[in-house]
Amino acid sequence: MRKLWIFAMIPLLFLMSCGSQEGGEQNQKAENLLEKAHKARNYQLLLTLADSLEATGELSTAKANYWRGYASDRMNRKRMAEFYWKASVEGAANSTSESSTDIYAKSASRLVNLLTVRGDYESALKVAEPAVARLEKLECDSTSDYINLLIYIGCCQAGIGKAGEATSDGFERAYQKHLDNIDKTHLDGAYKDAIAGLINIAYACNTIGNYKEAINWTDKFGKLIGEYEQRLDANSDYIDKQVARFDIYKAIALEKLDEKEEAAKVYEAFKETEFSKTPEGRINANDYLTAAGRWDEAADNYSSLDALLNKQEAGYSIDDIQNLMLKKYQANLLAGRRDSALAVSLQISNALDNAFAQAKKIDEEEQATIVKKVEQMTEQQAEEARNKYYILVAALVGVLLCFLGYIFFRRHGNQKLQEAYEDLQDDCRLLEENTAKKERIETERRIAHSVQENLVPQALPKYPKLGLHALFTPGNGISSDLYDTIIRDDKLYFCVGNAADNSIQTSILANIAWSLFRTAAALEDAPERIMSVINQGIAKEGQINRGVTLFVGILDLKTWVLSYCNAGHDTPLLLLGDEVSPLEVEPNKPVGSVYGWEFIPQETTIAPGTMFFLYSNGLTKVRSKDHKQYGEKRVRGEALQAMKLHPSPEPFIDSMHEAIEKYIGDTPQDYDMTMLVIKR
Repeated sequence: MRKLWIFAMIPLLFLMSCGSQEGGEQNQKAENLLEKAHKARNYQLLLTLADSLEATGELSTAKANYWRGYASDRMNRKRMAEFYWKASVEGAANSTSESSTDIYAKSASRLVNLLTVRGDYESALKVAEPAVARLEKLECDSTSDYINLLIYIGCCQAGIGKAGEATSDGFERAYQKHLDNIDKTHLDGAYKDAIAGLINIAYACNTIGNYKEAINWTDKFGKLIGEYEQRLDANSDYIDKQVARFDIYKAIALEKLDEKEEAAKVYEAFKETEFSKTPEGRINANDYLTAAGRWDEAADNYSSLDALLNKQEAGYSIDDIQNLMLKKYQANLLAGRRDSALAVSLQISNALDNAFAQAKKIDEEEQATIVKKVEQMTEQQAEEARNKYYILVAALVGVLLCFLGYIFFRRHGNQKLQEAYEDLQDDCRLLEENTAKKERIETERRIAHSVQENLVPQALPKYPKLGLHALFTPGNGISSDLYDTIIRDDKLYFCVGNAADNSIQTSILANIAWSLFRTAAALEDAPERIMSVINQGIAKEGQINRGVTLFVGILDLKTWVLSYCNAGHDTPLLLLGDEVSPLEVEPNKPVGSVYGWEFIPQETTIAPGTMFFLYSNGLTKVRSKDHKQYGEKRVRGEALQAMKLHPSPEPFIDSMHEAIEKYIGDTPQDYDMTMLVIKR
């Protein structure tokens, strides 16, 4: 039997020896084609070449998957890029050849960068740490991909709160490796790899708030740029952009270290660069301007954002809205440009549906492609198996009987594999549908919480003989509370409201209602007129939603007469001595509505010592671990007890908050909770 195997291998060895030289020439031609498509940035062609060259055997599967991942990433198909780079890492993980190790390092570096940018630090570390260990074992620890992996590990450790000596050591090792590469090669690419690494380190230090370390690394960054600038082949545009980045990162760190004058000087140096005059440069500058509270300049810079985003054929993505549009809204709002902020908020609201539709379309396309590729990979494996089978049959005709049993068991195994694959495919399809749904819900929740931050005042106004205190506690859902207080002409203008149907649209509506209140409170003197302004502003945009409630009041701080309107909100409480009573609504004729809720102008006088307690429906809806709601009756009882013990706004609210925390324990809550207390 052993002799039969030896005779069978002779034809195979002959074919391999004849094709080795020709294969080397074909592989070089394949590399040239891929490089041309890469330089031309023709990513669709790059995908086509990877498929065809792999099919002809001129490209290994691991390398083909690397180029597919690269092209997909450049085409903003991040899910596909992750799929292909994972396949490439797994395909090259067990090979020790130089070319396979190089592809392994490149794919691992690209994959970890993708996961790090997405904020998936745990997954990134699961890829990066074993990759670094493997490259060190193979003594391939001097390449730029290995060094980048060291930096990404430090960034991920910082991102999940594990920054410390290990992180600093990792950054220092990576920096020293870059310097060694520069000393050995003196190549342009070695400098650029080192500069890119220092950019990531400085950015990570600023992100986690380690600003002293950020200064240290930006100084090293600046020194390296200065050395690169002395090269005869140095690119002036590249240097200008890196100098601009250096100035912005350093200005941010100095500002956070309270060295404001020095930070301002560094920012003025940034403005001398050509990059600062580009739309991208102006947007980057806002990282410093917002840190310095220079909102007018930040708002001016964001005026170029629309032109920058409009270059995208697919329109605004969810990331664009979350990372750029919301920041533009905040800059205009804090710059006092209410009309502009309102326009941006409406633009966000209008863009969300398109963004979700676009994300869904991309998700479906990527899912379909992944399923197709899995099928192709399975078919490719089966095809390879068949090819091996035919070669063995051709070489081992004389021992056909010996393979009959093998053929039978192989076919049986293929059938079982196909059945298992079909079951796995069904499970994957169900898993991906559930994952996509969860990702959308989580994205909506993050956007709503970003919007929510602007609905909470930074500080409450002060006035003689007026007690005022508020507390906002966010929930885990998308619902958004709002409240505000303004003192004008010896009158306290205030409002409390909430959006309670767990949708991003009502969260945006709550934001719009708050902006309209701020505008109307500066001009109008009656709560029903403020309500009408809000109603008209919302109706003008064609928006009606019963999920948003609102209470608006005006308290004359000279006469202590309270004028108010309630549009479907929870009834506030009046507390005096041992008594607690709801703020009654007399049956007058309604004068209008907000989001479909009718409102009636009312008036009462606040007696000395009276505490006026307003709250959102999240207070009554909190649940204990056995799913029992807190309820209005319990709110009134706890409010009366807190009034007796602590008849001042701040300790009163602290007492209420302690009672609620004791009631819910560690049970997660879906709704926001807002409490506002006014006392004469």
